[in-house]
Amino acid sequence: MIFYKTVSSGNDFFQINVSQINLKKFSKKILTKKLCSNHFGAGADGVIYYKIHNKLVDFEIFNKDGTEAELSGNGMAGCSSLLFYLNHFKKNIILNTKVGKRKITLLAKHKNQFRLEVEIGEPDFENKTFFPFLKKNKLDYMYDKIKFYPVSVGNPHIVVILKDNLLEKKLMTISKKLENAAIFPQKTNIEFILIPDIKGFDFEKDEDFKVFFYERGVGKTILSSTGSCAVFSVLHKLKLIHNKLTINTPFDKIKIYYKKNIYIENITKIVYKGTYLDF
Repeated sequence: MIFYKTVSSGNDFFQINVSQINLKKFSKKILTKKLCSNHFGAGADGVIYYKIHNKLVDFEIFNKDGTEAELSGNGMAGCSSLLFYLNHFKKNIILNTKVGKRKITLLAKHKNQFRLEVEIGEPDFENKTFFPFLKKNKLDYMYDKIKFYPVSVGNPHIVVILKDNLLEKKLMTISKKLENAAIFPQKTNIEFILIPDIKGFDFEKDEDFKVFFYERGVGKTILSSTGSCAVFSVLHKLKLIHNKLTINTPFDKIKIYYKKNIYIENITKIVYKGTYLDF
Protein backbone atom coordinates (compact mmCIF):
# COMPACT_ATOMS: atom_id res chain seq x y z
CA MET A 1 0.00 0.00 0.00
CA ILE A 2 1.39 3.40 -1.04
CA PHE A 3 1.04 6.36 1.34
CA TYR A 4 2.46 9.86 1.72
CA LYS A 5 3.36 11.70 4.92
CA THR A 6 2.64 15.42 5.31
CA VAL A 7 3.76 17.75 8.10
CA SER A 8 2.22 21.09 9.11
CA SER A 9 4.28 22.77 11.85
CA GLY A 10 5.04 19.41 13.42
CA ASN A 11 1.48 18.02 13.09
CA ASP A 12 1.93 14.95 10.86
CA PHE A 13 -0.53 12.85 8.88
CA PHE A 14 -0.52 9.96 6.46
CA GLN A 15 -2.45 10.55 3.25
CA ILE A 16 -4.11 7.52 1.64
CA ASN A 17 -6.12 7.37 -1.58
CA VAL A 18 -8.92 4.90 -0.80
CA SER A 19 -9.47 4.31 -4.53
CA GLN A 20 -6.11 2.55 -4.64
CA ILE A 21 -6.44 0.21 -1.66
CA ASN A 22 -8.57 -2.73 -0.56
CA LEU A 23 -9.98 -2.14 2.92
CA LYS A 24 -11.42 -5.65 3.30
CA LYS A 25 -8.44 -6.83 5.36
CA PHE A 26 -8.45 -3.95 7.87
CA SER A 27 -11.02 -1.36 8.85
CA LYS A 28 -9.89 2.28 8.69
CA LYS A 29 -9.79 2.30 12.49
CA ILE A 30 -7.46 -0.69 12.72
CA LEU A 31 -5.31 0.42 9.77
CA THR A 32 -4.92 3.87 11.35
CA LYS A 33 -3.79 2.45 14.69
CA LYS A 34 -1.30 0.14 12.99
CA LEU A 35 0.15 2.85 10.75
CA CYS A 36 0.35 5.55 13.45
CA SER A 37 2.10 3.38 16.01
CA ASN A 38 5.55 4.85 16.66
CA HIS A 39 7.06 1.46 17.47
CA PHE A 40 5.19 -0.97 15.21
CA GLY A 41 4.14 1.29 12.34
CA ALA A 42 5.41 4.41 10.58
CA GLY A 43 4.28 6.89 13.29
CA ALA A 44 2.00 9.94 12.90
CA ASP A 45 -0.80 11.90 14.57
CA GLY A 46 -3.47 10.51 12.25
CA VAL A 47 -4.52 9.29 8.82
CA ILE A 48 -6.44 11.06 6.05
CA TYR A 49 -8.46 8.87 3.69
CA TYR A 50 -9.43 10.69 0.51
CA LYS A 51 -11.18 9.96 -2.78
CA ILE A 52 -11.33 12.26 -5.80
CA HIS A 53 -14.69 12.85 -7.54
CA ASN A 54 -13.94 15.25 -10.42
CA LYS A 55 -13.85 18.69 -8.70
CA LEU A 56 -14.80 17.39 -5.23
CA VAL A 57 -12.65 15.35 -2.84
CA ASP A 58 -14.12 13.14 -0.13
CA PHE A 59 -12.18 13.67 3.11
CA GLU A 60 -12.10 11.47 6.20
CA ILE A 61 -9.75 11.82 9.17
CA PHE A 62 -8.92 9.27 11.85
CA ASN A 63 -6.92 10.11 14.97
CA LYS A 64 -3.91 8.13 16.14
CA ASP A 65 -6.07 6.05 18.50
CA GLY A 66 -8.38 4.99 15.65
CA THR A 67 -11.26 7.35 16.45
CA GLU A 68 -12.79 9.33 13.60
CA ALA A 69 -12.86 13.12 13.78
CA GLU A 70 -14.99 15.67 11.95
CA LEU A 71 -12.17 17.63 10.31
CA SER A 72 -8.64 18.91 10.84
CA GLY A 73 -7.10 22.07 9.45
CA ASN A 74 -3.64 20.52 9.18
CA GLY A 75 -5.11 17.29 7.84
CA MET A 76 -7.00 19.20 5.14
CA ALA A 77 -3.84 21.17 4.32
CA GLY A 78 -1.83 17.97 4.04
CA CYS A 79 -4.37 16.30 1.76
CA SER A 80 -4.62 19.40 -0.45
CA SER A 81 -0.84 19.83 -0.62
CA LEU A 82 -0.51 16.27 -1.87
CA LEU A 83 -3.21 16.78 -4.50
CA PHE A 84 -1.46 19.96 -5.69
CA TYR A 85 1.86 18.10 -5.69
CA LEU A 86 0.39 15.29 -7.80
CA ASN A 87 -1.13 17.87 -10.18
CA HIS A 88 -4.72 16.76 -9.62
CA PHE A 89 -5.65 20.41 -8.96
CA LYS A 90 -4.04 23.75 -9.82
CA LYS A 91 -5.36 26.52 -7.54
CA ASN A 92 -8.42 25.53 -5.47
CA ILE A 93 -9.73 22.32 -3.91
CA ILE A 94 -13.11 21.63 -2.31
CA LEU A 95 -12.94 18.96 0.40
CA ASN A 96 -16.14 17.21 1.41
CA THR A 97 -15.80 16.68 5.18
CA LYS A 98 -18.22 15.26 7.75
CA VAL A 99 -19.28 18.82 8.61
CA GLY A 100 -19.58 20.18 5.08
CA LYS A 101 -17.50 21.46 2.20
CA ARG A 102 -14.27 23.38 2.86
CA LYS A 103 -12.26 25.37 0.31
CA ILE A 104 -8.46 25.19 0.19
CA THR A 105 -6.53 27.74 -1.92
CA LEU A 106 -2.92 27.47 -3.03
CA LEU A 107 -1.02 30.68 -2.19
CA ALA A 108 2.55 29.61 -2.98
CA LYS A 109 4.67 26.52 -3.48
CA HIS A 110 8.33 25.56 -3.63
CA LYS A 111 9.22 21.97 -4.49
CA ASN A 112 7.55 19.91 -1.74
CA GLN A 113 6.42 22.87 0.43
CA PHE A 114 3.03 24.56 0.09
CA ARG A 115 1.50 27.67 1.63
CA LEU A 116 -2.28 27.43 1.70
CA GLU A 117 -5.38 29.28 2.80
CA VAL A 118 -7.57 26.78 4.62
CA GLU A 119 -11.25 27.41 5.26
CA ILE A 120 -12.22 26.20 8.73
CA GLY A 121 -15.80 27.52 8.93
CA GLU A 122 -18.01 29.44 11.34
CA PRO A 123 -17.41 29.20 15.10
CA ASP A 124 -20.38 27.71 16.95
CA PHE A 125 -20.89 28.59 20.62
CA GLU A 126 -24.27 26.83 20.78
CA ASN A 127 -23.42 23.27 19.71
CA LYS A 128 -25.22 21.03 22.20
CA THR A 129 -24.13 17.86 20.42
CA PHE A 130 -20.59 18.49 21.62
CA PHE A 131 -21.56 20.50 24.72
CA PRO A 132 -24.99 19.43 26.07
CA PHE A 133 -24.55 21.62 29.19
CA LEU A 134 -24.63 24.92 27.28
CA LYS A 135 -26.87 27.71 28.55
CA LYS A 136 -28.13 30.67 26.56
CA ASN A 137 -25.89 33.79 26.61
CA LYS A 138 -23.27 32.06 28.75
CA LEU A 139 -19.67 31.82 27.50
CA ASP A 140 -17.60 30.39 30.35
CA TYR A 141 -18.08 27.24 32.41
CA MET A 142 -16.34 25.42 35.25
CA TYR A 143 -15.20 21.83 35.57
CA ASP A 144 -13.14 20.62 38.53
CA LYS A 145 -12.27 24.26 39.38
CA ILE A 146 -11.06 24.90 35.81
CA LYS A 147 -12.70 27.77 33.93
CA PHE A 148 -13.08 27.07 30.20
CA TYR A 149 -14.73 28.42 27.05
CA PRO A 150 -16.37 25.79 24.81
CA VAL A 151 -16.59 26.33 21.04
CA SER A 152 -17.03 24.19 17.96
CA VAL A 153 -15.11 24.99 14.79
CA GLY A 154 -16.39 21.85 13.10
CA ASN A 155 -14.94 19.79 15.95
CA PRO A 156 -15.18 20.38 19.73
CA HIS A 157 -12.69 22.57 21.60
CA ILE A 158 -12.41 24.11 25.02
CA VAL A 159 -10.10 27.08 25.59
CA VAL A 160 -8.55 27.71 29.01
CA ILE A 161 -6.87 31.06 29.76
CA LEU A 162 -4.03 30.83 32.27
CA LYS A 163 -2.35 33.64 34.20
CA ASP A 164 0.44 31.48 35.57
CA ASN A 165 2.67 29.11 33.64
CA LEU A 166 2.20 25.44 34.46
CA LEU A 167 4.63 22.60 33.86
CA GLU A 168 3.90 20.54 30.77
CA LYS A 169 3.39 17.45 32.94
CA LYS A 170 0.64 19.27 34.84
CA LEU A 171 -0.99 20.47 31.60
CA MET A 172 -0.96 16.91 30.26
CA THR A 173 -2.65 15.60 33.42
CA ILE A 174 -5.35 18.28 33.26
CA SER A 175 -5.85 17.75 29.52
CA LYS A 176 -6.37 14.00 29.84
CA LYS A 177 -8.94 14.59 32.57
CA LEU A 178 -10.79 17.20 30.48
CA GLU A 179 -10.64 15.17 27.25
CA ASN A 180 -12.44 12.25 28.87
CA ALA A 181 -14.77 14.16 31.19
CA ALA A 182 -18.36 12.88 31.15
CA ILE A 183 -19.68 16.37 30.29
CA PHE A 184 -18.09 15.98 26.81
CA PRO A 185 -19.95 13.06 25.17
CA GLN A 186 -17.70 13.13 22.09
CA LYS A 187 -14.56 14.04 24.05
CA THR A 188 -12.89 17.38 23.36
CA ASN A 189 -9.74 19.11 22.16
CA ILE A 190 -8.09 21.51 24.61
CA GLU A 191 -6.09 24.72 24.21
CA PHE A 192 -4.34 26.48 27.08
CA ILE A 193 -3.42 30.14 26.50
CA LEU A 194 -0.75 31.60 28.77
CA ILE A 195 -1.22 35.37 29.14
CA PRO A 196 -0.23 36.92 32.52
CA ASP A 197 -2.37 40.06 31.97
CA ILE A 198 -4.99 39.38 29.31
CA LYS A 199 -6.70 42.78 29.62
CA GLY A 200 -3.42 44.62 29.14
CA PHE A 201 -2.22 42.40 26.30
CA ASP A 202 -2.14 43.85 22.76
CA PHE A 203 -2.95 41.06 20.32
CA GLU A 204 -3.01 43.49 17.38
CA LYS A 205 0.76 44.03 17.70
CA ASP A 206 1.39 40.32 17.21
CA GLU A 207 2.95 40.08 20.64
CA ASP A 208 4.18 36.65 21.57
CA PHE A 209 2.00 34.43 23.73
CA LYS A 210 2.04 30.70 24.33
CA VAL A 211 -0.59 28.12 23.41
CA PHE A 212 -0.49 24.49 24.58
CA PHE A 213 -2.41 22.20 22.20
CA TYR A 214 -3.91 18.87 23.23
CA GLU A 215 -5.94 16.89 20.68
CA ARG A 216 -8.43 14.18 21.56
CA GLY A 217 -7.28 10.78 20.44
CA VAL A 218 -3.74 12.07 19.90
CA GLY A 219 -2.37 13.93 22.92
CA LYS A 220 -0.06 16.93 22.90
CA THR A 221 0.68 18.38 19.46
CA ILE A 222 2.98 21.22 18.48
CA LEU A 223 0.16 22.86 16.55
CA SER A 224 -3.52 22.44 15.75
CA SER A 225 -5.13 24.55 13.03
CA THR A 226 -8.65 24.05 14.38
CA GLY A 227 -7.24 24.63 17.87
CA SER A 228 -5.72 27.91 16.70
CA CYS A 229 -9.09 28.88 15.23
CA ALA A 230 -10.80 27.98 18.51
CA VAL A 231 -8.41 30.34 20.32
CA PHE A 232 -9.18 33.02 17.73
CA SER A 233 -12.93 32.47 18.13
CA VAL A 234 -12.88 32.77 21.92
CA LEU A 235 -10.65 35.86 21.95
CA HIS A 236 -12.88 37.42 19.27
CA LYS A 237 -16.01 36.59 21.27
CA LEU A 238 -14.44 38.20 24.35
CA LYS A 239 -13.74 41.30 22.18
CA LEU A 240 -10.00 41.05 22.81
CA ILE A 241 -9.21 40.96 19.08
CA HIS A 242 -10.84 42.19 15.88
CA ASN A 243 -10.67 40.06 12.75
CA LYS A 244 -7.14 38.65 12.81
CA LEU A 245 -4.69 36.88 15.09
CA THR A 246 -1.10 35.63 14.82
CA ILE A 247 0.13 32.68 16.87
CA ASN A 248 3.88 32.09 17.00
CA THR A 249 5.10 28.50 16.93
CA PRO A 250 8.63 27.05 16.93
CA PHE A 251 8.26 26.66 13.16
CA ASP A 252 6.43 29.70 11.80
CA LYS A 253 3.80 32.36 12.40
CA ILE A 254 0.23 31.08 12.14
CA LYS A 255 -2.19 33.66 10.74
CA ILE A 256 -5.92 33.33 11.42
CA TYR A 257 -8.48 35.78 10.08
CA TYR A 258 -12.19 36.20 9.52
CA LYS A 259 -13.93 36.89 6.19
CA LYS A 260 -17.46 35.41 6.33
CA ASN A 261 -15.80 32.23 7.67
CA ILE A 262 -12.61 31.64 9.63
CA TYR A 263 -9.51 30.98 7.52
CA ILE A 264 -5.99 30.03 8.51
CA GLU A 265 -2.77 30.27 6.54
CA ASN A 266 -0.93 26.97 6.63
CA ILE A 267 2.55 25.85 5.56
CA THR A 268 2.76 22.15 4.80
CA LYS A 269 5.54 19.89 3.59
CA ILE A 270 5.24 16.52 1.92
CA VAL A 271 8.10 14.72 3.63
CA TYR A 272 8.03 11.23 2.18
CA LYS A 273 6.32 8.57 0.09
CA GLY A 274 6.25 5.09 1.56
CA THR A 275 5.08 1.53 0.98
CA TYR A 276 3.32 -0.17 3.87
CA LEU A 277 4.04 -3.90 3.57
CA ASP A 278 1.88 -5.21 6.42
CA PHE A 279 -1.40 -4.73 4.52
